[in-house]
Amino acid sequence: MLTPGRRGAWVAAASAVGLVVSVAGGATAEPRSPDDRTTAGPPRTVTLITGDRVHLDGDRLGSVTGAPGRDRGAFQTFRRDGRLHVVPRDAVRPLAEGRLDLRLFDVTGLVEAGYDDARRDSVPLIVTGTGARAAAGALATRDLPAVDAVAARVPKTGASGVFDTLVADPGVAKVWLDGVRRTSLDRSTAQIGAPAAWSAGYTGEGVEVAVLDGGVDGEHPDLAGREVAERNFTEDPDASDLDGHGTHVAATIASGHPRYRGVAPGARILDGKVCVQGGCAESWILAGMQWAADQGADIVNLSLGGSDQPEVDPLEAAVDRLSAETGVLFVVAAGNSGRPGTVNSPSTADAALSVGAVERDDRIAPFSSRGPRAGDGGVKPDVTAPGVGIAAAKASKGTIGEPVDPTHVALSGTSMATPHVAGAAALLAQQHPDWTGAQLKAALVASARPNPDLTALDQGAGRVDLARAVTTTLTTDPVSVALGTQAWPHDDDLPVTGKLTYRNTGAQAQALELSAQAQGPDGRPAPAGLLTVAPSRITVPAGGTAEVTVTGDTRAGTLDGVYPGAVVASNGLRTPVSIGREVESYDTSFKYTDFGGRPAQRASTLVIGLSNDVIAFPRITGGAATQRLPKGDYLVLNSVDGGDGRTALLPQPLLRVDAATVVDADARAAKPVRVTFPDPDAVETSGDITLSLTRGDRRISAGNVFLGGFGDRVATAHLGPALPAGELSTLVHAHATGAPIGRTPVNYRVAWVGHREVPTGFTRAPGRDELAEVRTSIGPRAAGRTYRYGGLPIPPDGGGSSTLLTPVGPDGDAVDRVLAEGLAWSWVVLVFDAEGRPEGMLRSPDRTYRAGREHLQRFGRPVLGPSLPRQEQPYVTRLGDEIGFYVPLWGDADGNRGDSGTETARTTLHRDGVQVGETPYAGSGRFEVPAGPGDFAVATEAVRLAGSSEFSTRVAARWTFRSDTVPGAEPAPVALTVVRFAPELDAAGSAPAGRVLRVPLDVQRQRGAPDGEVRELRVEASFDDGRTWSKVPVAGRTALVRNAAGGFASLRVTGSDSRGNTFEHTVVRAYKIRG
Repeated sequence: MLTPGRRGAWVAAASAVGLVVSVAGGATAEPRSPDDRTTAGPPRTVTLITGDRVHLDGDRLGSVTGAPGRDRGAFQTFRRDGRLHVVPRDAVRPLAEGRLDLRLFDVTGLVEAGYDDARRDSVPLIVTGTGARAAAGALATRDLPAVDAVAARVPKTGASGVFDTLVADPGVAKVWLDGVRRTSLDRSTAQIGAPAAWSAGYTGEGVEVAVLDGGVDGEHPDLAGREVAERNFTEDPDASDLDGHGTHVAATIASGHPRYRGVAPGARILDGKVCVQGGCAESWILAGMQWAADQGADIVNLSLGGSDQPEVDPLEAAVDRLSAETGVLFVVAAGNSGRPGTVNSPSTADAALSVGAVERDDRIAPFSSRGPRAGDGGVKPDVTAPGVGIAAAKASKGTIGEPVDPTHVALSGTSMATPHVAGAAALLAQQHPDWTGAQLKAALVASARPNPDLTALDQGAGRVDLARAVTTTLTTDPVSVALGTQAWPHDDDLPVTGKLTYRNTGAQAQALELSAQAQGPDGRPAPAGLLTVAPSRITVPAGGTAEVTVTGDTRAGTLDGVYPGAVVASNGLRTPVSIGREVESYDTSFKYTDFGGRPAQRASTLVIGLSNDVIAFPRITGGAATQRLPKGDYLVLNSVDGGDGRTALLPQPLLRVDAATVVDADARAAKPVRVTFPDPDAVETSGDITLSLTRGDRRISAGNVFLGGFGDRVATAHLGPALPAGELSTLVHAHATGAPIGRTPVNYRVAWVGHREVPTGFTRAPGRDELAEVRTSIGPRAAGRTYRYGGLPIPPDGGGSSTLLTPVGPDGDAVDRVLAEGLAWSWVVLVFDAEGRPEGMLRSPDRTYRAGREHLQRFGRPVLGPSLPRQEQPYVTRLGDEIGFYVPLWGDADGNRGDSGTETARTTLHRDGVQVGETPYAGSGRFEVPAGPGDFAVATEAVRLAGSSEFSTRVAARWTFRSDTVPGAEPAPVALTVVRFAPELDAAGSAPAGRVLRVPLDVQRQRGAPDGEVRELRVEASFDDGRTWSKVPVAGRTALVRNAAGGFASLRVTGSDSRGNTFEHTVVRAYKIRG
């Protein structure tokens, strides 16, 4: 049985059964990098397209706040492999129908793209459809005619109304996130045969190549006179190349340097800036593609990309449409993920010439992404080219690359391989000025030189060979043949055929003998008969064509997966072919019944793979849905809305798909969830139910959040078998506000943990004797700011849920009555400005309480400075050759981790005196570093948002340490020391003038890091905000600071340990001095 191909009926089929977001590695999940939770991270706030706000603590959910008018909203959450999604329930149906992009709710991805609230005040969208312009209205920022779309920016303050408009408009086909693509950066012209083309007189003269990248330094001597047009599509103020990537790419194409000569030194460059240092917005890329085509570019180089999905995305659609309408050739990087099935979009577009990277000896580069293409198993990349250690021009403002000489750097990546092929296409375009982009692509693929040790999914047709390309007269159409995927089971498979046309542009007829070769999914030769070609002998007339039939017969195969192969002609021409046998898969049927026994009109299902990478939202019609799933285990979250405000949650924590399966989601099986509180005046304000599931080394959490509480609207039932002990825990968490004590608000926070099964119904009424009383005090506080806080229950297995943020009283205090048994609690305080934007966050360590006891906790007391509060995750680690760095810069006197919004911030990392990374963040960054040992220095400096606090207005810190490559899958903590200033201050954060203040020095180290004995500490004080400093005496671990007559005291400490690691911390306005 044939599964529809990606470019034909696939999209219609996908929308009929629902949204399948990710299927990687067939039925078996590929090895993945460790979960990000192994390293701590800073807090973030992200506003969704619905206007709802998600507060993150590192990569974990902290709380959800509904947009105005959505204070009784409900949300579905799930977290797998370190990625958190928060999906409002009113977005689930349009997601399943394919009208919303799931990336809009990938909170981890939104932070990675720079779309959190600290860095962007709008949600960037691409809206497609005939009514896109009208629907977007004044929010539209750019027309994108290549895909019948507009780019739009939705202010976060009014996003909920815009969301409702867009999903209700029949003229809107789909709302996409305007996501961020990355440049594909991880001795060469001779390797691809360029000298032979130059000897034949071809330099690319008269050919225009558009470089859509981060800008081109047209003043570089290697590129003098080559840039003929320039356009900036980004938010940067000008088109300058600020990192050097675009200049390096352009020089690889067209440099005139005698030693570092480009492939096509006579070509002219169209410089379209579509990337900034943080990445390349998809709308910028689309606009640049349109501009390049309108300018008459012959070739467009795109050394960038992002992850591919089965659906045709806007960038892929634009490549195909502009190629067909204008004849331009898009040469696109395949990506740097290195594993099978990771080739990047838009190189996956049919018309794109997708380029992988090889070493100098034509071995595939370890980082080069490999096929097959998502959806149809098609062959991508199409060709390869040199991409390792490529030397080319260094932009005057460039920051990347290994220096070769003062004006040249070496870089690696498919970004570097791609311009080799763009340059090669320019030479062919000069040779054949009447050829279209499709013809240039066909000639480059037909003349490529394959590596016999690689398959077509690794290299396409092989490494580009210009010496052959300028003489080739025989090509094929198409350049590769995708025969699709036969659906499992394979006992009824039928032969599948595809047409292949040979085209001869020469003056002599060519007689060819043809054969077909294929490899199995295991890399071994495929069984005889799996791939054949007929006829096996043809003659292609001069100036004419000959057609053959390629047949794939998967009945001959014994393994499931993709079979790459080729039709090989006697003259050496190889045309890649692929055909697939679907892995063992079954149709899973879902049946939904409402509380009255009728087919449910409003229901939803989320399917999360436990043994693979599937995420699916089946499309439900008439109370039923069908989803095709590979054999394996799944977590299934079903819900049925009764239409009367009631919701039945019907999760099946373990669905084993090894046959055709039916999931019966019947709301009548669900029992009510009711939590009552000992205060008769208590008002329930939120409730959530979170599942934590552990399978092997994989941890998945998923749940539902109900703002406004459970009330009478939530019921639950467990579907499927109970799980073994230790695999499943369920946390039920409820919050209510009680009667205040004078001016002090009172909250009830209760939670319970269950195991093996999700409760079918849940009724609890905790008494006062089961609760501990926690009194919270926050201060000193800044004027004009609002302080809200919440408590997160932490069960023994480390799972958790979200919290409701509630205000403190006018005196900065609050009372919480919390369930003490079997749980720890972690507390979070957020500070908001007058417009409701978050400005800072404090987070406590996990704390346990005893029922019937009163406990006091304080937040925000100075000195606020760098700290390493106790927690499970290390703050600074190295894994392989990546260093993850996060040190909270505003930890308080009570051991709470602290972070703040900033006016300016910068963190840099140097290795052996050379800067290897920089971020615009306070005390945080993730840096790729050269392999092997080195001496590192990390420095960070940040200025707090004006008015957010009068304390610690500027914090700076610097550390040095030695580090080496860390093998394996577990990150290793880096040796790092923090010294906290811990004086006794009054409630206002001040100390008396003119007196000596004892400042204890609290030395903190990372857990698990190599120990080093701290040597003598040097402390300095300043009373003019750091303009001048004076040394102060230190007795043991206590500094003795004689205060000035007034103002503020600033403190600085420097020191080292017995291993040679050093540290320095500076806190400006550490405390006040009262006269």
